[in-house]
Amino acid sequence: MIEIKQVLVDQRSRLERKFERERIVERDVPDLKRYLSHPNVLAILGVRRSGKSTLAEMLLRGENFGYVNFDDDRLAWVKAEDLHRIEKAIYELFGEVEYFLFDEIHNVPGWELFVNRLREEGKKVVVTGSNSKMLSGELATALTGRHVDFTLFPFSFREYLRFKGVKVEGVGETLTSLSEAVVKRELENYMRVGGFPEVLKISEDLVFSIFSDIVYKDVVQRLKVRRVELFKSFAVNLMKYYSNEVSLSRLAKALKVSTNTVEEWFEGLANAYVIITSERSTSRPREGMTSPKKVYVVDPGFISAIALDESKGRLMENLVALELARRGERLFYVKGQDYEVDFLVGETAIQVTYASGRDEVPKREVEGLNRVRARRKVVITWDYEDAVGGVRFVPIWKFLLKGSLD
Repeated sequence: MIEIKQVLVDQRSRLERKFERERIVERDVPDLKRYLSHPNVLAILGVRRSGKSTLAEMLLRGENFGYVNFDDDRLAWVKAEDLHRIEKAIYELFGEVEYFLFDEIHNVPGWELFVNRLREEGKKVVVTGSNSKMLSGELATALTGRHVDFTLFPFSFREYLRFKGVKVEGVGETLTSLSEAVVKRELENYMRVGGFPEVLKISEDLVFSIFSDIVYKDVVQRLKVRRVELFKSFAVNLMKYYSNEVSLSRLAKALKVSTNTVEEWFEGLANAYVIITSERSTSRPREGMTSPKKVYVVDPGFISAIALDESKGRLMENLVALELARRGERLFYVKGQDYEVDFLVGETAIQVTYASGRDEVPKREVEGLNRVRARRKVVITWDYEDAVGGVRFVPIWKFLLKGSLD
C-alpha cells in the first residue's frame, strides 16, 4: 500500500507541476462538465498525446479528485481485482473524493465493473483512453447508457493560432489584410508541423517519436503484433495514401502478408485514432461495404514527417476531413464512372482544391458537385471566395476558423 501511495503522490505532483510550468491552451470543446452534474462516466478518447489528460484535469480544477495514470510502468502489475486497493489509497491520501480521473484505465482488463461500482456509489468518473473500442467490449455493457464519449484531436487550426497568440476571435468578413496574411502564413506552418501540443511546446523533432510511441503502445502491444518491422512498414506506407482510397489487398500483396493480417493492422491504426476513414456513399449497401475506404491522417505533422509529402491539395483535403470529424460528422465520398466528390456530409457536398482564383478551379470539381443531390454545394479553395451558380467557394482558412459552412 505504501508503494501505491507513493506512485499516486508522484503522479499528482507531476500533474500539478505541469499546470504550474506550462501555458495551458483553452480547447474548443463543449461544456463537458455538465455530463458530470450527476453520477456518470465521461470518457475522453483520442489519439495518444493529444491533450486528453490536460483537458480532463482542467474540467476538475477546483474539485477534490482522485487521479491515477495507468500508463505508469510502476502500475503495470495492476489487475481488476487490485483496483479496490488503489481506491483505498486514494481515500487515505485525498479524503472522501467525489470525482475520479483515470488515465488509460483500459490497460487494466475488466476495469468497467470497477468504474460502474464507483458510479453506482454516487461518484463522478472521468476516464481517458487512446482506443476507440475501449467501451465496446462485453464488460462495457455494464456502462451502457451511463457514459458519455467525447473524442479529442490534436490542436485544430483555431487552437493552434491561440497557442501562437494570434487573435482571430469572431472571424468572418472583418479580418484586415495584415491579419489575413498572418493567418495564411500560420496555416502554411500548421500544415507542416501539425497540432500535437508537445511538438509545438518543445520541438518539431518529436513528431516521429510520438508516431512511434503510438504505433508501439497502441497497436503493436495491443494486437500482439509479431512481425513488428513489417507492421511499421505497413503503417508508414499507409500514411502515404492520405486523402486517397486505399486497397488493403494490394498492400497485402506488396508486403507479402495475408489480407486478413493487413485488415487487422488497418483496424488497429483506426482504433488508435492514427487514421480516420471515409466510406463510399452509394444507393447499393453492398457496393458501399466492398468499396475501398479513403484514408486521412489524424495530424498534418505526421504527413510531413512520416509520409514525406507536402502536396497542397491533398493536405487541404486532409485538414477538411479532420475538421468535419471534430464536428462529429460521419465522412462519405462519392465516386461515379466519370466524377468524384470529396465529401458528402448530411445535405452538403464538398470539393477541395488548391486554387486562388475562379480560373484555377478545375472544371471537374464543379461538374462533380452538379452530379450529386445536395442542398448545399461547396468548393473549399486556398484563397478564392465567391458564390456562382448555386456553388459557394470558401477559402480553407475561413472554413477552419468559422466552424461551419453557413
